[in-house]
Amino acid sequence: MSDRSELALQLTDAVASAYQAIERAGNRAYKSFGLSQRAHAAMAAIDLGGPDGARPSDVASELGVSRAAATTFIQRLEAKGLVETSTDPDDDRGIRVTLTRHGLEVLLRVGQLERRLAARTIEGMPASAMARAIQVLQELRQRLEQKSLEVVR
Repeated sequence: MSDRSELALQLTDAVASAYQAIERAGNRAYKSFGLSQRAHAAMAAIDLGGPDGARPSDVASELGVSRAAATTFIQRLEAKGLVETSTDPDDDRGIRVTLTRHGLEVLLRVGQLERRLAARTIEGMPASAMARAIQVLQELRQRLEQKSLEVVR
């Protein structure tokens, strides 16, 4: 295997490992509030609906799941007092989901905890190293999006 191929594998392994570590840290933050990552994502999707709330289909689209799966998330969050549902004023058959005051508080506090964890993670790292890492990762993303990679056997 060429040196560049080996570097490419090392880079993708490092990115994947870093992503997994970020997810684990996030999951610890969510669990401290009794949430899963998916429940947090569902709350964030509901919050995108603003004061009028979100439709379950909007939540499903944001999460990349079926409407039935989104409805299950919504029901679980409602049972915990984090969201509430109401009839959609534009469609009597539909519903809108909004965060409760408690749900909004939890969403904000989880976000604050995530930011504190991220800040602690980078303590002591030189700003120049972080800027370079950001630049490299952005370039990697752009290259992956531009190139249509074919599987060659």
